Amino acid sequence: MTEKYLYFGKNTARSLALTASEAAVQTFTLTTSLINPVPDGIANTNDLFANGAVTAEMQNLHLDGTADVHVLGSAYSGVDNGTLTIHPSALSYDGVSLVTVQTVAQNATYGVTMSSTVGENDVTFTANSPMLAGDAAVWPATAFLGMSQVDGTNCDLFFEPQTNDGVGGGVDTIRLTYPAGGFKKLSQLMHDVCADSRDQGQMIVIADTMRGIYWDNNPAGITTVAITLD
Repeated sequence: MTEKYLYFGKNTARSLALTASEAAVQTFTLTTSLINPVPDGIANTNDLFANGAVTAEMQNLHLDGTADVHVLGSAYSGVDNGTLTIHPSALSYDGVSLVTVQTVAQNATYGVTMSSTVGENDVTFTANSPMLAGDAAVWPATAFLGMSQVDGTNCDLFFEPQTNDGVGGGVDTIRLTYPAGGFKKLSQLMHDVCADSRDQGQMIVIADTMRGIYWDNNPAGITTVAITLD
């Protein structure tokens, strides 16, 4: 077995719906209801949003009329009432909890000037990347110990423990869910990946349900990933 690194990531839906209690509010506060602890970051940058790790979506976009409406930068041409994903270039994070949306006066291209009507400035923040322990993990292929069928649609993959603190009985476990009949295909997948002499020193994504990335187009039809670290 040649050395390579096997990546697994699970899709954990995390979102925070913030109801703006003030008119024309441009600053929103992230709380532990999104991620606990609240994600850190480089102060006063858009790094948290630039690569899609967190997205911000307005829920009550109002463009009709001449007063009490949202004003959008030029990049949002053709947008109608309803929802709007705010472009990362208009977002700034203080590295602690506060997210500021630039106005059109500050950013003519991507800015969003909030409505002066209370109730029209609700924003939902969604975490789209692994941020907490257990969201994703990587093992060398040589740490793979084997696999066991749990039932017709679930199996466990076992790896040598990363911490060996006794929580998982001496092994790290990945539980995968797939359609009936997927165990044989998954067994073949793991054999093919681990026995292949290519990709030495590379990281191979076996299943990343958060980003929808799978090895070899997901022949076993993996739908969920659960990670238990010992």
